[in-house]
Amino acid sequence: MTSTTDRTDRTDLYWFDQFLMKVMLRSEDTGGQLSICEQRHPAGYGTPIHVHEREDQTLVVVDGAITAWTDPLGDSREVTLTAGDTVFLPRGVPHAFRVDAEGTRVLEINTPGGFEGFHIDAGEPATEERLPDPGPPDIERFVRVGTEYGCQILGPPVGTG
Repeated sequence: MTSTTDRTDRTDLYWFDQFLMKVMLRSEDTGGQLSICEQRHPAGYGTPIHVHEREDQTLVVVDGAITAWTDPLGDSREVTLTAGDTVFLPRGVPHAFRVDAEGTRVLEINTPGGFEGFHIDAGEPATEERLPDPGPPDIERFVRVGTEYGCQILGPPVGTG
């Protein structure tokens, strides 16, 4: 099945922080029901602790491995995931994850859709299909853009030190 949205005039690859993101389905492609993005990560990458107000998030590990934390600021639960494993991260619950293996690929499924816009607006179109050049995260930009998407940064990455 193909989308009815004309995809010829838009970019689907973005560099966000230290990873490459491919937008597979945008919210507009699904009537707002969901969005799906593939993320390719370097080993050791970790997300800041953050919380989504508007959507639930499901992560599916396609290749590699991650460790995910739900509620790392409260009643923390830690789970290690390898290829084929899935974790559900409900809205309103702080979470973070760390990439444990080089070449890790993760599908991010957001329900409802729309959160892909955060990565697009806080990232930049990728000029090549590769990981971005290493550099420090632009936390101020993530915080500013995150507020537009109901995402609050609560703390630094967990488990990366």
